[in-house]
Formats: sequence, structure tokens, C-alpha cells
Amino acid sequence: MELKKLSLVSLGGIAGSLARWAISLLIVDSAFPWATLAVNYIGSVLLTIIIVYSKHHDNPRWWWRPALGTGFCGGFTTYSAFALKIDQEISAHNYHGVTTYALTSIVGTFILVFITYEILDKKLAKS
Repeated sequence: MELKKLSLVSLGGIAGSLARWAISLLIVDSAFPWATLAVNYIGSVLLTIIIVYSKHHDNPRWWWRPALGTGFCGGFTTYSAFALKIDQEISAHNYHGVTTYALTSIVGTFILVFITYEILDKKLAKS
């Protein structure tokens, strides 16, 4: 069973990393790291969906949580890129940019997770 989980996390991580790379090709960052922000927003919503779905399904399929949660979302989201962008902005003395990016990332993610959780939790509670 552990080898199956390891394989699923690995395959999910590969898929998530490739999806992140594809988004970075589609959204070219100019002065603001839009691609990293988009990936982190999308990943936060996806992980929230997985968590809420798990909460309302006593016996979910065993494979999808390690494949999608740990694997895909882990490979897809980019905390390291977030930290790197913050460091680059601080090094460039772009304090307005770093403040904007950090607040947009943190507050935006919180809002998206909160809204996703509230809507999906209520919807699944009714069914």
C-alpha cells in the first residue's frame, strides 16, 4: 500500500509541476508575479475542495487524497517561488511592490479559501 501511495504522490507531483510550468508559460510576469499568484490562488481553492469533500465523505477513495492533495497541489503551488519573489523585491528596495504582493497573496488566498469552504461545505451538507 505504501508503494502505491508513493507512486500516486509522485505522479500527482509531476502533473502539478507540469501544470504550474504551463501556467508560467501562459502568464508572463512583467513587473508583478501574476503567474505565481494565480497558481497559489488556484492551488488553495483546489486543496480546500479536497478537504471539504473529505469532510463530507466518510469513505472516499483511498487514492485521490495522496494523488491530488499531497501530490498535485504540492507540486502545483509555489511557496518557494512566493518567498523568492518577496526576497527579490526586498533586495531591489521595492517596498511598495513587496507589500502589495505579500498582502495580495495572503489576504487573497484567505478570502478564496474562506469563500470556497463556506459555499462547498453548505452545499455538501445539504446533500
